Amino acid sequence: MTTKIFTSAILCALLFAGCGNKQASSNNTDDSGGLTTKVGDTFVIRLEANHTTGYSWSLVDSTPGIVQKVSDVYEPYNTTGNIVGSGGTEIWTFKAIAKGTVTLTFDYVRPWETNVAPIKEQIYVVTVK
Repeated sequence: MTTKIFTSAILCALLFAGCGNKQASSNNTDDSGGLTTKVGDTFVIRLEANHTTGYSWSLVDSTPGIVQKVSDVYEPYNTTGNIVGSGGTEIWTFKAIAKGTVTLTFDYVRPWETNVAPIKEQIYVVTVK
């Protein structure tokens, strides 16, 4: 009985693992989602996600001409075997192409659902020097 409870707790924890943090990697970041970089540099924004639920991050707002999206990929968590409900990380890579400040807004949505509010939103203010 204890093993079943423990196993259920682990599975629930993994199921909700995609409901968490935002991470950014660059020359300079702060806890508020602010990021500073230089023209020509690339930077990465990591967003926890769980594609097994149908949800994924969508870039919904960005001022054109300051940064350019290079790629966005999903990496599932490194788990032993296929664990149903296991989450992962979406890795968004951008290149700074001009000086200025841009706001990158990401919504966590199911792409096929229209007129439905996102369940999460992440905003990053990027300053390119």
